[in-house]
Amino acid sequence: MERTASRRALASVALAALLAACATAEDVKNAQASWQGATYEDVLRVWGAPERSTKTADGRDWHTWVTYGAPPPPPSVGFGIGGMSVGRGSGVGVGVGTSVPVGTPPAPERCERTLVFADGKLVDQQWAGPPTLCAPLKRP
Repeated sequence: MERTASRRALASVALAALLAACATAEDVKNAQASWQGATYEDVLRVWGAPERSTKTADGRDWHTWVTYGAPPPPPSVGFGIGGMSVGRGSGVGVGVGTSVPVGTPPAPERCERTLVFADGKLVDQQWAGPPTLCAPLKRP
């Protein structure tokens, strides 16, 4: 009985941690909204220098910031060689294992934000990337 209760408690804690780590498109919208009206200097202070910048004919400044996540592990195929000898109830084992990457490694996730400034204020923005990487980028 005690073992079942402890397993349930552990499962509840794991589920709560998993749900807390999940970000949604709504969380990304909230992060975007937190920046509306910010100045370029406000954004620069938090995110650093943009990766790309341009000025359009209408005088608006467009700046793009990119945040990269850790690359996922590449798919691999594993194999092993092992041996064991047993004598008088005792055993000794020896093994060697390795894995070989398969195919092209996947690109790291990225959150790309293009912010448009007019008269020194953020007036438009487009964000692209997974919610887990973009949602934490809200204004402090």
